[in-house]
Amino acid sequence: MPLFRRSRDRQYQQAARLLSEGRTEEAAEKLREFLARHPDDSNAMVSLAVALVQVQKEPTLDSSNTQEALALLDQAADLNPRDPVAVFNKGVCQRTLGLLTEALESFEAALEIEDRLPLAILHMAEINYEMENWEKAVELARLALVRDPGIEGALTWVPEAMKNAGYMDEEGNVVNAPWEEANPDG
Repeated sequence: MPLFRRSRDRQYQQAARLLSEGRTEEAAEKLREFLARHPDDSNAMVSLAVALVQVQKEPTLDSSNTQEALALLDQAADLNPRDPVAVFNKGVCQRTLGLLTEALESFEAALEIEDRLPLAILHMAEINYEMENWEKAVELARLALVRDPGIEGALTWVPEAMKNAGYMDEEGNVVNAPWEEANPDG
């Protein structure tokens, strides 16, 4: 999911470049200037929200940057309710803050807008893994992989989740997996 939508505005392009270079504070300043001229640009709001979270070494819920980021994401979602980017990024922000239940809700809301978001599904799988919901984690990991086979490298935790769910024995053989019952010959 692209962080920045294409924009011909030079200031916006500079902000995108600065953020990609890791110059987050400068990017945030350019985005603020851009939003002063274009106050209803939901993409710039999302980009500024991401920058405000990234600029913090350890984001906390009570931080003014975090509060502003969450408000920007809500505002962007309200301005553009058919675009899942703001809702998805709110989930990422919430996950960063350790608000796992809220993050799951945001990712689910993003999927209601656009059901083909493998990264949202991957985040949900990882959160369920972190919460030790093994079966749900494995189910979501399988779905994310079907939607985007390129994410396989991010699924290093799946064998452990499968063992904990009782879907894999100690030798690494798949056993008792619900998807195996539908096709017992593999």
